Order: sequence, then C-alpha cells, then structure tokens
Amino acid sequence: MISIRSSYHPIDAAILWCGLADHEEEILRVDLSHPGSLLKHFPQWPFLHIYAECIYDAIVSGELPATCLGRPITLDNQVHREYWTIRRADLLVWFARNYPGEKPAFLFPQNLNHLNCVSLNAHLVQEAEVSAAQRTIDKLRDELAARAEELATLTSCNSELTTRLEAQGIPSEASESTHNMLVGAMLAVTVGKSKDGRQQSIYKSQSDLVQEILRRFPGLPSLSKSTIDRRFAHARRYFAQVGRG
Repeated sequence: MISIRSSYHPIDAAILWCGLADHEEEILRVDLSHPGSLLKHFPQWPFLHIYAECIYDAIVSGELPATCLGRPITLDNQVHREYWTIRRADLLVWFARNYPGEKPAFLFPQNLNHLNCVSLNAHLVQEAEVSAAQRTIDKLRDELAARAEELATLTSCNSELTTRLEAQGIPSEASESTHNMLVGAMLAVTVGKSKDGRQQSIYKSQSDLVQEILRRFPGLPSLSKSTIDRRFAHARRYFAQVGRG
C-alpha cells in the first residue's frame, strides 16, 4: 500500500519499512525516547530496531534532512528524538541513494509500468548535475562581481591620478597628443616650405628657431636646448604619422 503522507516520524518510517503497519499501534504505546527501547520491547522484530537506528544515524550525520518541531536538526539541535520529522521526498531520495535494492511499498509504487518514466536514479543524477552547474554559475557570478569591483576601483584611481597630474601641469595622454599636433603643425608652418618651394618663415631651419627661443628666453625651466630638440622631434614625428594615417 502506498502512503500519501507528506512526512514521517523516524519510528513510523521504520515500522512501515519493516512491513509492521498492522502492529503500529502496539509499537507506539511503548516509550521510545531511548535508543534501545525497540529492541528491548520487541525482540521478535530485530530489524525494527536496526532500521530505526539507520534512519536516526542518517539524520544525525546530516545525510537525511529532518526537523524537530519545525526547526532543522543540526549538530547543536539533536534532542527530543520523538519529535523528529522527515519529509517524504527526502526519505525517498535517501532510500534511492543508500538502499537502491530496497523498495518499501509505503514510498515506492509496486508493479507499475514505468516504461515511459524517467528512473529515480537518472533523475537524481540530473539533479546533482544541475546543482553542480548552479554552484559553478554562482562561483563565476561572484568572480565577475569581484572583477567588476576591481575595475571600478582602478577606474576611480585612474581618474583621480589624471586629475592630480593635470593639476600639477602634467598633461594626460589626450592632451599630450593635442600638444604634439599643435607643435608639429606650428613647426610645419614656421620652418617648412610651401608647396611651390618658397620659404615660409625668417627661420631657415628648426635649429635656427631653437637658437632664437634660447636667445629670447634664457634660463627658463624646461627650455633647455636638449628638451626643445627632443620635444620638437617627437612632435614632428607624431604630426607626420597622423598625416599619413
């Protein structure tokens, strides 16, 4: 007979597992709060004690989920065994995993055609795979969140550093490119020649322009000959590259 109950006490499950439903009332009249009570009062049914202890051990080890007065049973909450309750679904899964050869009638339908049904083992395997996949997804989601947080921190640091550099007069990459474009264009107009080959400036070469700058602004910071030559050369290269691109 298939039970339609949604939950069981461990003793109830052991009684049904042993096929002693007809003796349930007799068994439950005994004080079963002590582990050895079943074996003491019903030595003629040794498996009743064995099966009950199997269920209790599974609950204590965390292998079989159970509750006590509605609260989950944990390592710190394992008293009042007479009030423990197991959900039918959890009990069925526990049987399938640990006692695949056992098919108690109170849990498993007997003599039914399952040709078009997915086996319980297959379902449990699929359920385990889905759980593993979900754990992987959760782990990846946590890693993504951590990377996003790191990126946000780096972006904030970069913005702060750019602001500090600009405040100190150190150009950013964008302003550096703009400066090179301006200086390169100025040099092209100042010391270059027109398309028809005419001189465009009183300065015949870049060297003459540098000499004039040094003559007019002697001793100013960042206006040494080596600095000006280097900056002019870099600006002309950049300007030429942009013009070719």
